[in-house]
Amino acid sequence: MLTVTHAALAIASTSLFMGTADPWLLGTAAVASQFPDVDTTGSVPGRIFYPVSRWLEARFPHRSVTHSFMVTALLAIVLLPLWYFGQPNFYWALLIGYWMGWFGDVFSKSGVAAFFPNQARLVIPANPRLRLSTGSKAESLVLALLVFVAVVSININSAGGILRAFDQALGSQSGAVEIYQREGSKHQIFAQIQGRHTITQQPIAGNYEVIGTVGQDLLVKDNQARLYRVGSGTEAQIAPETIHVTVGTSIALVTREAFLDNQSARAAIVPLKLPNTYISGRLTIDALDRDDVKLHSSKQYFQPIQAFGEVLELESASPGELLAVLGDAFATGNLIVRTIHVQP
Repeated sequence: MLTVTHAALAIASTSLFMGTADPWLLGTAAVASQFPDVDTTGSVPGRIFYPVSRWLEARFPHRSVTHSFMVTALLAIVLLPLWYFGQPNFYWALLIGYWMGWFGDVFSKSGVAAFFPNQARLVIPANPRLRLSTGSKAESLVLALLVFVAVVSININSAGGILRAFDQALGSQSGAVEIYQREGSKHQIFAQIQGRHTITQQPIAGNYEVIGTVGQDLLVKDNQARLYRVGSGTEAQIAPETIHVTVGTSIALVTREAFLDNQSARAAIVPLKLPNTYISGRLTIDALDRDDVKLHSSKQYFQPIQAFGEVLELESASPGELLAVLGDAFATGNLIVRTIHVQP
């Protein structure tokens, strides 16, 4: 099998098995796929490591000891420091690359001594006419197929993986939540939603920005900054039929805590009034100020501020909304403040 075919097999296999599009990992696998041929001085690694290849060539037939499960297992042990020092991805890329480097020769005319020191050759398929000859037209077709598989796999993985692609095709809510939880700290996330409004029963078809999750539901914002809870529960405002998620611009997400200790809510919230800022947490309002707190009551939209006696529960409320509700009230509590900075 040609050098380029070994490399293509290693890249395609590593991308599929590891679910990766990382060029460093794929390149590592491609390089590792060449090393089984160090047992012959005529190969590229054999010329580079000539003393090693000459020693092996004098003692073992080609495609025997270095093309075996035994040496692959030994390599797995030798490479364990990579895992120990926090590089498990490179550990697997090297192992998969090396393994595919010799396993591809199983389909050649002479096969390999895969179970060395047993010299019996593993050859697939059983029909000799279907086995590959190095540089033949059949190998060229196999190479083209491997390149195609590698390109498809890399494209799927660069978009988030096979499961994400499957969820995108289905337009499922669980898939949309999974994508947001994985990518929402690094990118803006947008959802193309088709469904119906649970209160008005009007059809819904539009594009929304995903700003969070509430349980297993999505929390989204329309172009008028109104929030909706998207899910199948009774508290949702949108019951979705399909949700197709798009990963948008890179962001820098800054999360910080704010503490209020029976102090003016206005004084504490005004410094937090930045674009794309969302506040979650719980505040206890001074009993004397309770009547000054004005809450919105519309059920057509998600209400990020809800009152339970003197306690306010906040879920992704904007600083402006919070200031409008609290007025000059005094409050005590802990807040989590998320600010999304969209990268230029």
